[in-house]
Amino acid sequence: MPRTYVLLDANVTEGYYLPRSLRSLRARSRIEIIINAARSGQTDVFLYIPNFCIAEVFSAFMKHAFGAWNRHVTRAGGRIDRPVYERLVAQFQKDIHNGAVINQYELSRYHVLGINLVAPIDHHFQIRRAGRNHRPMSTLDHLLVSMGIQLAKVHGQDRVVVISADRRLCDVLKKCRAGLRSRVINRLKLRIAREVTGKDYSPNLYPRVIDLATATNAELTAALPGWPFPAVQVRNVYRWLRV
Repeated sequence: MPRTYVLLDANVTEGYYLPRSLRSLRARSRIEIIINAARSGQTDVFLYIPNFCIAEVFSAFMKHAFGAWNRHVTRAGGRIDRPVYERLVAQFQKDIHNGAVINQYELSRYHVLGINLVAPIDHHFQIRRAGRNHRPMSTLDHLLVSMGIQLAKVHGQDRVVVISADRRLCDVLKKCRAGLRSRVINRLKLRIAREVTGKDYSPNLYPRVIDLATATNAELTAALPGWPFPAVQVRNVYRWLRV
């Protein structure tokens, strides 16, 4: 079975260590299975995380440790105490050190230029985040998708999976993979992307994507060969499981 390369978004990564930061119970369970399976070697999944997502994960720990006023923290049950915060930081540092479990993926100029293949599409289509909220993705989300495009070029489109719990990000990436009409391609000036990235727009550029909060088991099986992975119990791994 060929190796699968997974690019982790910050929201699901922080949700592994601090499940209460991830609202979807289904996403919490699934990211636990994925990372534990990779940690234990029970499946041939290679985990990447963008370097800026590492900063976002650390920032999420800080929010839950120090943001007593923050509505996300109050809704989750209040601040975590200092020993919990310190142990979460230490565990995450251990897991990313020398790619022990999750491999840091460095941002490059190619990824910056690659947002030309993502941002115009994101800003054009009124895809909901939740309810009637049509707020577009952040620039960091554009960069994450661009990094997925580069990984797909290196490893093969169907062997790379972006995993997130951000509905907007996932829906935009699905839109990119589904293809655009030629008039839309012209309207969005995607020829500029060709000039700066050397890539013509094509659905074949974009990696698979899984929304851990909403994906069906059939979608997970198609994207992650061997799914459902064994539910592995790992030892000596610190996670704050209280909610």
